[in-house]
Amino acid sequence: MSAELLHVLIVDDSALMRAMLRQALRDLGARVEAPATLDEAREALGLRGGHTDVDVLLLDLVMPGTDGLTFLRELRAHAHLQDLSVVMVTALQEDDRLDEAFAAGANDYVTKPVRPTVLCARTLHAARLTRALRARREREAQLELMTASLRSLNEQLTELSVTDGLTGIANRRAFDAHLDRALSLHARSGLSVTLIMLDIDHFKRYNDTLGHPAGDACLQEVAALLRECTPRRTDLTARYGGEEFALLLLDTDLAGGLTVARRVVSALTARRLPHPDSPLGFVTVSLGVACTELTGDVSLREAADQALYRAKHAGRHGAFAWTHPLDMPGAPDRRPPTPAESVVDEPPP
Repeated sequence: MSAELLHVLIVDDSALMRAMLRQALRDLGARVEAPATLDEAREALGLRGGHTDVDVLLLDLVMPGTDGLTFLRELRAHAHLQDLSVVMVTALQEDDRLDEAFAAGANDYVTKPVRPTVLCARTLHAARLTRALRARREREAQLELMTASLRSLNEQLTELSVTDGLTGIANRRAFDAHLDRALSLHARSGLSVTLIMLDIDHFKRYNDTLGHPAGDACLQEVAALLRECTPRRTDLTARYGGEEFALLLLDTDLAGGLTVARRVVSALTARRLPHPDSPLGFVTVSLGVACTELTGDVSLREAADQALYRAKHAGRHGAFAWTHPLDMPGAPDRRPPTPAESVVDEPPP
């Protein structure tokens, strides 16, 4: 440590003792301040500003009015003075109070009359301690900032890993994880889970006619609309792949799922996004709705997918509900259609 960089503050009620201590520190080559009042000492220690470059405080143990112990306790209450080394200056007959001083936060002591070599050695040691403690605190603060930065980056990476880059909604990976958790919750509690699989009708024609940039914009518009139609925090809107999306609705029965499906169809019909190569002239979707209450041994995902298949083949621009294993392709279907199985179609206005 370079001696000229040391900053020593002397707090003593005796002008003579202040002069003697300053003289004793002469060979140290330090910057020494010896204020005449405690208010001046408080100013030098930054009690108002919260910062000081003082390395060592030489503090008289016994002073009239506010004594050294009281002043020491006052200093230690300030966070920026926690690392400041304090050397108590005491007379031999005051040794019995040193225990109190150390308990209050003193680091060392010297006795009067002060020997210059001892004072310089202990002051230098105290300054090194102050610098080391401050350096450690700075490293800890920097480490904390780096840790916070890394945590933020990891959160961003996690978010990116479960977010579709084009539409900003959940991706297939996030959907798979949420579906697994939802089905586990259903198995434990019986809570209804409804899944809606939906597909943009004639999307290949859309890309072929208007180009892929327009197709990307269309996907973004549809994703935003789906988010608007599923406002609950427990709902998940995900891009399943390509032009296919999935809506996962917790605590929702089949009727509730069909209500959401109708909402999507109505909203998209009202939006009327142009589609030059669609029979209706605007973008439409087909939806398949399935609920855990009715799927039986068939997986929820497969049931919703097959309902979507039937919606496509029933004319598109609507929703179809999967209600029975006979809904599987190739199975004989001798039952009359029920309202829950019918295509939910919103005619263009």
